[in-house]
Amino acid sequence: MGIADLNVYSGGLIGLILSAGPVARVVVIILLFFSVVSWTIIFFKWRQLSVAEREGMKFLKIAKDSESFKRLTTMYADNPDSPFYKLVIASYKEITGRQKEGSTVPGVELVPAVESVLRVSIAEETERLEHRLSFLATTANTAPFIGLFGTVWGIMDSFREIGMRGTTSLAVVAPGISEALITTALGLATAIPAVLGYNYLVNRLKGVSVKMENASAYIVNLISR
Repeated sequence: MGIADLNVYSGGLIGLILSAGPVARVVVIILLFFSVVSWTIIFFKWRQLSVAEREGMKFLKIAKDSESFKRLTTMYADNPDSPFYKLVIASYKEITGRQKEGSTVPGVELVPAVESVLRVSIAEETERLEHRLSFLATTANTAPFIGLFGTVWGIMDSFREIGMRGTTSLAVVAPGISEALITTALGLATAIPAVLGYNYLVNRLKGVSVKMENASAYIVNLISR
């Protein structure tokens, strides 16, 4: 590697980070942590919600073609982690539990009890699917300010350097300011994907929630028959 290559490297993003002060480095490490965790959550939740959407469409199609709840439980067999599978299991357990207790009430009287169980199941599954999304919102709200803190600290160092050297030459001020501004840039680079990912995933989650509500209506309708 030649001298020219070293100069280019030292003036690039990595060079600015490596030449930054200890406070700026700590800020960069914190922002990198937030960024890595945010991207991990985005990819994981994207996959999880994609699977839930496919399972929801599959369940609704089977529910439309089912003539009874018993037929639905026979035709629909899926991943135990599927929210729609858990709705069926919750309803089945409620019905069989009442039968074991010797309750011989007509099916229509089971509807309020099943509806209550389904509401609880939908709330639990929605909470499970939105788990960790709050970290994206936290990242979107705090990352710019963390980066700004690093910038303010770096500018303070630049002014202190000016006072120590007794000169306002651009050659003296520019390196410190450029190192300081890099934390603001990293803060925005961390926050923007987080806020976009959060909004996108929340909208996907709403779609899954609507499918769970529709699935619940189908289950109640089949039981009331």
